[in-house]
Amino acid sequence: MNFKLAVIGHASSVEEIEEIVKHKFTNMDVFKIECNDDEDVEHAVAELKKIINQCNGILYTRKEPYKLLSSRIEHNVTVRYADIDTSTFIHSLLRASFHFGADITRVSVDTLDYASIIRAYHSLGIPTESVSPQIVPIDTNSSHFVQRAQEEHIKNVQSGLSDVCTTNIRQVSEYLTEKNIPCVLIAPSAETYIYEIRRILLSHKLRKLNENNIACVSISVSPRDNFYVFHHTVLQEVLDLNKIAETIAIFAQKIDGALITLSNMEYILMCNSSNLEITTENFARLDILTSVYTNTAHVLSIGIGYGDTAKIAKANAVVGMHQAKMEGGNRAYVVYSPDDMFGPIEPNETNNRKPNIFDSQLEQIAETSGLSVNTVFKIDCLVKQKNKRNFTSIELAKEIGVSVRTANRIIVKLEQCGYIVEVGRHVISERGRPTRVVKVVF
Repeated sequence: MNFKLAVIGHASSVEEIEEIVKHKFTNMDVFKIECNDDEDVEHAVAELKKIINQCNGILYTRKEPYKLLSSRIEHNVTVRYADIDTSTFIHSLLRASFHFGADITRVSVDTLDYASIIRAYHSLGIPTESVSPQIVPIDTNSSHFVQRAQEEHIKNVQSGLSDVCTTNIRQVSEYLTEKNIPCVLIAPSAETYIYEIRRILLSHKLRKLNENNIACVSISVSPRDNFYVFHHTVLQEVLDLNKIAETIAIFAQKIDGALITLSNMEYILMCNSSNLEITTENFARLDILTSVYTNTAHVLSIGIGYGDTAKIAKANAVVGMHQAKMEGGNRAYVVYSPDDMFGPIEPNETNNRKPNIFDSQLEQIAETSGLSVNTVFKIDCLVKQKNKRNFTSIELAKEIGVSVRTANRIIVKLEQCGYIVEVGRHVISERGRPTRVVKVVF
């Protein structure tokens, strides 16, 4: 009986994966579902509903379609997505340099975060102070996010902030190319697709062999000791907790587990033990610990419990979670029975990497402009809270709690470094000069 794999994503990527399956795998049928942009999501969901009960596994061509569809339909089979990393970004920089002769220190880039981009430049021997990447945020929960990404990339190039665009979204790449905007697609390699398909096959086989072997993951979220030093707004705390909830939800999908949200600080995951062991490489890689520690002001305390029944597995998981929490969190314990506990599991990279309580990009902006991190942080929170980037100096002064004169000085400093640009003039009264309207571009 053939293995049935659903492949979901942009048409060209789906076709590429189908060709890979034909040449690299036997006894495998591919169900193709196209999702070229956010307008195709509902159609893709409808198509997936028709075939999901016939599928043995699902592969998404990118993280974006995975997030869009997994929030709309429950997946009852093993799911993976092909991701990009710093190596694929470096590859795109080399292509940009060769094909366009572009200044690769000034790129407009989506999907990757600032810290990953800076690590990529460092691996090429390019120091932080020599680069000025412009990050285009991708929010798959927002309607028309593809169109917004296209507009942001174009503005970055036309304003002179960027010399070339790199994107993980194929439709964005095609659109920018049509507009004669220098653009390079950041795409997974064929080897990445092959690796993910093999992971799906292995997970499916082990799942069949160990259908009754239950594992439970108990997760507790706690603020770090220095939490209140850095969180001056309720908004930033909410953003942190939302980021953590998304990280946990993605982890639950990776282990093919059922996620139970007890509160925004407590989570339970029930899953097959084999899927958990494969995803974590037998608990050698608990990336969820590292991700939360380095990108938020919180830590996770994780207990992983085994048992013949769900009740026993959960009880053991809670024991492990409490043990991790008593030791300050940022660690995990595996509990096979009350007398058999393994741990603590605390990835080395967690201890060695500096936590990004303030986003690394905000720290760089503060250093370059000569402003305090707190001031840059307030402006960043304002942009996210209001969901807009255009302000007058009067509006900015009111929102961040400073005088108009101080707001004007802040604008000048950020404008000199290219982090704010003038986009128009606004007439407030019949007399006097029009007030400048500026746009925050970080």
